[in-house]
Amino acid sequence: MGVPVAHVPTVTGERPGRLSRMLRPLAFMSLPTSVLVLLFLVPMGILVYFSFQYGDLTGQSGFTLTNFSDILSDPLYREIAWTTFQIATIAMIAQLIVGIPLAYVLAYKAGRFELPLLLALVLADELNPMVRIYAWRMLLGREGLINEALMSIGLINVPIDALLFNKFSVIVVLSTSYLTYTVIPIYASMKAVDAGLFEAARDMGAGWFTTFRRVLLPLIAPGIFIALLLVYVPLFTDFAAPTLVGGTTGYMLGNVVSDLVLENGNLNAGAAMSFLMLLAAGLFSLVAYQLSRVRQGAR
Repeated sequence: MGVPVAHVPTVTGERPGRLSRMLRPLAFMSLPTSVLVLLFLVPMGILVYFSFQYGDLTGQSGFTLTNFSDILSDPLYREIAWTTFQIATIAMIAQLIVGIPLAYVLAYKAGRFELPLLLALVLADELNPMVRIYAWRMLLGREGLINEALMSIGLINVPIDALLFNKFSVIVVLSTSYLTYTVIPIYASMKAVDAGLFEAARDMGAGWFTTFRRVLLPLIAPGIFIALLLVYVPLFTDFAAPTLVGGTTGYMLGNVVSDLVLENGNLNAGAAMSFLMLLAAGLFSLVAYQLSRVRQGAR
């Protein structure tokens, strides 16, 4: 009499099926990863390569740190960097002062006008940047609409020259140019916050400032962090607005890179300046991210 043999279910195809499930996400990620490498990492590598190179009229070239040492030791570049920091910081603060209340109105007070107002905000950003800059020149110029209006009502007798071709005009133009990118992330964060939290805070005796500081601000910290990445970092590299409305006092780092590459033909120095700005942007992003985590943990 033979010993009965228990039926053992076959597992053929189980491991290949599991392997395919593991490889499927990698297949989906392969195309965007390839695009990222091609369009971001490769140009970044080229930028780094040229920033450490030198070239002379004899055709000789090689590795050098002179591009960085010349930039870091030049007091003129330090002065321009300080001017850029002032303009970018004031413009960013101005956008947050306007953008946070505007995002609050869109998220909680606009009602049925929420979508049309949001669409109008997005469409306003679709206007060509050069058109916006020249529109501000027409407003702020010596014979611009603002001076004409002030003179017509008798507040001034002569046009105000300080409205254009200085730091003030650059701050105004940059603040309005990037406002949409400040409002949208903060608005998205506010939409995820339950408005009942504000009612609860008021019931517990908190005023509007305490509610904003202790309730709303920690919850929208990620949106502010994203707005800083989208706006504050590009402010340092902008060169169109400083060129057209900045004059001699509104000269920024973006203009330095443009002049080094396009005017002087010094690609290596321009690449070195761009690389230093990239490092500063990365450091700022890290600090902003840590601050947003601290604000979230403090709620």
